[in-house]
Amino acid sequence: MDAAVVIYGESGTGKELAARHIHRLSPRSGGRFVPVNCGAVPEAIFESEFFGYKKGAFSGAEKNTEGYLDVADGGTLFLDEVGEISLSGQVKLLRVIDGRGYTPVGGRREKHPNLRIIAATNKDLKKLVENGDMREDFFFRIHVFPITMPPLRDRKEDIPILIDWLIRSSGFPAAPPPGGDALRRLLAYDWPGNVRELQNIIHRYMSTRNLDFLSTNDRPAPAPAEDPPTPGQEAQTLRAAVHEFERRYIRRILDRHHWHRAKVAKILGVDRRTLLRKIRTLGID
Repeated sequence: MDAAVVIYGESGTGKELAARHIHRLSPRSGGRFVPVNCGAVPEAIFESEFFGYKKGAFSGAEKNTEGYLDVADGGTLFLDEVGEISLSGQVKLLRVIDGRGYTPVGGRREKHPNLRIIAATNKDLKKLVENGDMREDFFFRIHVFPITMPPLRDRKEDIPILIDWLIRSSGFPAAPPPGGDALRRLLAYDWPGNVRELQNIIHRYMSTRNLDFLSTNDRPAPAPAEDPPTPGQEAQTLRAAVHEFERRYIRRILDRHHWHRAKVAKILGVDRRTLLRKIRTLGID
């Protein structure tokens, strides 16, 4: 399936990781995954970067050079920050998406790449269309399957899983993940930098065994005191401990604010729907 995909999400939510996963699961997994930071491509060299150029096409063009479309032929072209592409650039890419091909700068022979486009943005593309900053026809060509990556503050139940994956993929020697007070601080934090910030913090933790939040001036809210274990209490799995912590913490905040769900959701940094789901799944009554 080659339908275009647009991945929405705040910076650091893992949009490129999601795009790479889509590529790996697609029939194009044997081809290249070519990421392009559209916000870093100046308008003056847009054509040469995307379409490539022939030797002698301009001063400094000393050899034939492939563009992003050539490199991605047979695979996936990932347009990160797609909302930064100029109207002129959108027209040029639209021709390729429509199957009419492109011509390298200084060339005469038209090429027709076989590729899939996955785009990502932290902007509202529909508003860009309304404001005249994105062509409507370009929007509808790339906006076939929209996917939204939720911010980490709305899916804190994923934090233990992400920590485990980050530690295993970091290359550090095997070591126990943060637990106890450190884990409670991680769960109480608001995560303005999302998964990217979590990755940085875990890498520092694995290097120093010290948990810090250097990447922002914000600090995590103090975690509630943990109830002392009863004699003979058995050790819990990490996920069970996290669920128990969440249950106690959310129940405590609900009781403190007389079960005013909208207010509690704002305090916890989640939307009301997420809070109601947690109340049900954690068995809070």
